[in-house]
Order: sequence, then structure tokens, then C-alpha cells
Amino acid sequence: MPSSGETEQLRDLLVKIRQDELDAQLTSLTPEDAFEIGSAIRSVYYGVNEVVPTLKSEEEHIKTYGHAIYSDLPASSGIVIHLETFTGHKLFTATAGEPSAVKPDNWIWVEGKKNIVKRFHRSSYAVGRECMLKGKTPEEAGYRLPEYSAHGGGMPLWIKGVTVAPIAVVVVSGLPQQMDHQLIVDGIRFTLHKRSKVHHRTGTERTK
Repeated sequence: MPSSGETEQLRDLLVKIRQDELDAQLTSLTPEDAFEIGSAIRSVYYGVNEVVPTLKSEEEHIKTYGHAIYSDLPASSGIVIHLETFTGHKLFTATAGEPSAVKPDNWIWVEGKKNIVKRFHRSSYAVGRECMLKGKTPEEAGYRLPEYSAHGGGMPLWIKGVTVAPIAVVVVSGLPQQMDHQLIVDGIRFTLHKRSKVHHRTGTERTK
């Protein structure tokens, strides 16, 4: 079992992850929406690779991103991004970064994380941390590759007002799990923020 200090950290992390999940709510999911979300995650990744080497302290990371999760970004990294509906309709798939860093193995992790999200309607990061809170690794809890991967990087996407099940799952693989998870979170936030600005500007123009 984790120590009392580790237990408190895991509980705090699970609260944060839960908020990430609640924030991943869309008003629609069209092929264009999926492309926008996937492209945003890809753009965030390339932006992180460009900006992070210039940041010299945790305070600079927090000022730039609101967190310091990218502070240990691996050099010469690569990722895969995948978004599909819960019915299996694939809407976005892409790679980014150093080509030699992306391997067929990454797609095995994508499938495992996707299956966790579809089974539990939770992020794969949350399911894995809940295992750790109970004193087990995800693998000890029975979530083993290639069928399952209860590690960060899989996120359910919900339609606002729909509480029965998510509409889709988005997955990132290639970085440490907390970074895979955060790329999705930051990509979705960027997309929703961009949409809200467009909606606000359109609404303002209509009232003139």
C-alpha cells in the first residue's frame, strides 16, 4: 500500500484528473471537430518542444502552461494521436515529432488505453492511479497489454448534457504518461478556448 504521503498525493492527482475529464465536454463532434482537436494536440506538442528548452525554472513552466508537467520532456521524442467514436469510427490519426521515436509499439499502447476508456468511461490515467491508490500496479490489477493499458494518455470525450456514455475517445502515446495525458488536456482546452472566442466575437457582431 502507498504511504500516507503518497496516498494524499494520489488523491490530489485524482481530483485534478477528474476535473480534466469534466472539462473535456463538447457541444458537437463532427469530422471537422475531430480534426480540430487532433490538430490542436499536435500543435501543443510541437509548441512544447520549441518552448520548453527555453524555460529555466518551474516558475517559468507554471507561468507558461499553468503547470510544470512538461519540465522533463524527453529529447528527440515522438507521439501518435488517435481519436475515434465509441462505435469505432476513426476520425483522426496522426504522428508527430522525431520519426525514429515512433514505433509500431505505440499503436499497441493506443489500443490498450482506448479499451480502458471504453470499459470504464474514465481516463486511462485515472484508472491507473486508482489502482495505485489500492496498492497495486495496473498490471497487478489485471490491466495488461495488449488488451489494456491503465496508463495516462486516454481520455473520454463527452457531449454536454449527455450523461449515459462518452461520444468518443482520444489517445496520445509516446511520452511519459503524465505528459501524454496533459497534451490531450491542453489540446482540448485550446480548442474550447478558441471556439469560445469565436462564439463571443460572432455574438458581439450580431448585436451591433
